[in-house]
Amino acid sequence: MKYLVFITIQTNGPEPMALQQIFLRQVIRSFRRPILRSLLLLLGVLTLMLLLFATTFYLFEKDVTFSDGLWTAYITLTTIGYGDFSAKTAEGRFITVFTSMIGIACFGLFTGVILEKAIQRRTRKMKGEGQYTGRDHLVIVNLPSYEEIRDILKELDLSADFKDLPRVLISAALPNDDKEIPDTLASQIDGYISGMPSRLDTLERANLQFAKGCLLLSSPSNPSMDDTNTLTAGLIEKKWPQVITVMACGRSETLNNLAMFNIDGGVSAMNLQMGLLVQELEDPGVFEVYSQLSSNTGGNQIYISRTPVGQWTDSASLQFGQVKLAAMQLDFPVEILGIKRKSQETLMLNPGNGLNLENEDRVVYLATNRFPWQEESSRLIEQINKNLLPA
Repeated sequence: MKYLVFITIQTNGPEPMALQQIFLRQVIRSFRRPILRSLLLLLGVLTLMLLLFATTFYLFEKDVTFSDGLWTAYITLTTIGYGDFSAKTAEGRFITVFTSMIGIACFGLFTGVILEKAIQRRTRKMKGEGQYTGRDHLVIVNLPSYEEIRDILKELDLSADFKDLPRVLISAALPNDDKEIPDTLASQIDGYISGMPSRLDTLERANLQFAKGCLLLSSPSNPSMDDTNTLTAGLIEKKWPQVITVMACGRSETLNNLAMFNIDGGVSAMNLQMGLLVQELEDPGVFEVYSQLSSNTGGNQIYISRTPVGQWTDSASLQFGQVKLAAMQLDFPVEILGIKRKSQETLMLNPGNGLNLENEDRVVYLATNRFPWQEESSRLIEQINKNLLPA
């Protein structure tokens, strides 16, 4: 006795027929768009006129082939009119006049459709209704004032690391209850997203998963903005931990909460302001030092080495004083200020020269530009070893 065995194979993806239906629905949906229907209608009219003109020219004009008719139809529709073929009969002249009028009308409509689409795209950008599809960009969250965003963009233009990165702005509201961003601001950024920054869909519209970093601005006049920023930065760190997040904190106590959400960094203008007032009272002129160090417009800035000390050498542990002395002997254009240690929350500024460095330590230094420690590490270690040799 023979048996028929039926085997059911289950696949993980949709069946080919289902894929065809999905593709067909997408095509039908595309044809329902007004702009596509208009372009297809224009294309149909132009094609019909090409064939009608070529046929009429071929039938009524002497010594003219159908291909000659198509060529004459094209230069007539586009209103070029080379003049290598011209109508001699009444029928040919009539179709030439009619075709040229249709060509002028169709190309006028085509230009209008393209212009309308361009205006719509610009309006959507100015109102923040679109989305950003680029990568390796910098996202700026919130717009407390146009003056503040102007200053931030100016500092970014002077930053060696971020001056060439595209910039995308996210904000739930604009200053002065504006409905669109000003033209001056639109020319300085590459995208604007209108929406609540703490919503995941808003961040996805800014393509934040492929961003290099995110700056979250705050305002002392709106203390609740700190809470929204903390929620937004925490969401970014949870979804896309590779994105560097830095917050401007309107309240000094917000700084204490950043580590709980794994936020990379924060700045409290209030803390700096109070401390700076007292220091300026004690030593007038300290403010000028802070002004130079906190701006990229010129002079010296404070940097932290990109690579830790452990990547410079495999030898025994180095001492802070050894690195500082070797840098001076090699005439490196830096002034070493201290160490940023991973296991400590605060910087170790001006430590003792006998401090043993750990593999994860990074050098805090003063310089006019970022110094290539990794590239110069071999010279530095060679100088340190030379200093250790007995005299």
